[in-house]
Amino acid sequence: MWTRRRYYWLLLAFAVLHVVLAMSLPPSGDEAYYWDCGRHLDWTYFDQPPLMLWTTRPFCLLFGDVRLAVRAPAIVASFLLGVFMLGLVRRLGGGEREAAWIYAVLHGTPLFLLGAWYLSTDSGMLAAYVAAAWAAVAIAQGERRAWWGFGVAVGLGFLSKFSIVLVLAALVPVLLRRESRAHLGTPTPYLAALLCFAITLPVWIWGVQHDWANFTFQLEGRHRFRPWTLKYLAEFLGVGTLLATPPLAVGMAIEWWRGWRRRDYAWVAVLAAAISPFLLFGAYALREQVGDHWGAPGFVLGGVLVGLASPRPRWLVRTGVAFGIAFSTAAIVAALFVVYALGATWPWFGHSHGDWADRVASAVGNDEIVAEIERRIHPGEMMAAESYTDVHVYALLSRGRLQTRLGLVHGGAHGLASLFWYRPEELRGKDFLFVTERPGLDAPLRERFASVAEEEPFLIKLGDHVIRRVLFYRCHDLLHPEGAFTRLAGASPAP
Repeated sequence: MWTRRRYYWLLLAFAVLHVVLAMSLPPSGDEAYYWDCGRHLDWTYFDQPPLMLWTTRPFCLLFGDVRLAVRAPAIVASFLLGVFMLGLVRRLGGGEREAAWIYAVLHGTPLFLLGAWYLSTDSGMLAAYVAAAWAAVAIAQGERRAWWGFGVAVGLGFLSKFSIVLVLAALVPVLLRRESRAHLGTPTPYLAALLCFAITLPVWIWGVQHDWANFTFQLEGRHRFRPWTLKYLAEFLGVGTLLATPPLAVGMAIEWWRGWRRRDYAWVAVLAAAISPFLLFGAYALREQVGDHWGAPGFVLGGVLVGLASPRPRWLVRTGVAFGIAFSTAAIVAALFVVYALGATWPWFGHSHGDWADRVASAVGNDEIVAEIERRIHPGEMMAAESYTDVHVYALLSRGRLQTRLGLVHGGAHGLASLFWYRPEELRGKDFLFVTERPGLDAPLRERFASVAEEEPFLIKLGDHVIRRVLFYRCHDLLHPEGAFTRLAGASPAP
């Protein structure tokens, strides 16, 4: 029944589902950030590799600055992941039927279904991770030319997200095989490594230009080490398991453990690639909070193991898929009807409040805020904010009409790519309408501008409740852009 043509029709059917979801749900702050980076093409960016950010640009030029165009690279990456998965499954003894089953079951997990259309650096990295695992299995089975595929996959994955390097763990069992080690006596692995390095050159070029700020951030700036604790490890494993659904996660763990009995170098390569994200990020989670989704490559390869199991743990799969679809549906409905969720009175909890409500409220009223900014802004002024989320969301929702700038007057570590787009002389003397929801910023603003005047705030209400209070400061003549508005050096003085 399952021919290759039918398998590709399945991938297209899921791509249509991804398109519908991408067109329906509002953009997030990170997606707007990536879109804005795509408008300012550079070798790479301060805190993100460039591939997924670059690829937003051709789609936006073709379709305009709309949700589908922004998210199109993620949809393409999810389709390619399905293509690479078929190659991996066939190498491990399965076929189109098993690959179709795995791809469909993974869509029963919130981790995969919600991430298959949402623009993130993870979507490109996941496709590359599966491709690299496929190449590693081929190398273990004697295919010397698969080194080229491994090099290209790791190189492109590195341009998507740096954590692709964890797939290198697959080479450890591969090189335990004598026939694979014999490849090291030929030029192929070294030329493939050179090709991999050539693909990643944009990251190194930007690093040289900016005193390695991108690597300093990844190695030091993003880490906030705390005393040893199991709290963050429990969050990492617990929330990750919830996103992969607990029954399916249990099935993946069982099949990972059973996989060692095969004593097959190809299988062990997949097992090593699957476990490495949990080992590294689990170690980090003993000292700091890590991303709940960072174990995604392990869960995807875990899905491959479950799909090739004999017999399959069918009751775990069915329970997991039912749980995952219910979870994903609830999340999608909440995003579509967020205003009603905030206005509802919930059993046992009463009216929505607290940290959850504050985070959800940040997605409400953005269109109204953009309209208010455009009404207030004067000719020649630019809009600025201390939140990188607000800066880029307002730019995206205005379809690029608003000239926005990040003004980091309150500090922050993420979303700072725009500080490397403009030199001090391009900003000095400019007037800004500063927009924020954080009170108490008038003092730091006065340290940088010749004059600052606070205006009437703008309120977003839900019934009688004020859910967002937006403050406006009219800032005249930027005197000191260095540090807060730019991290680039100014032009050299004339001799």
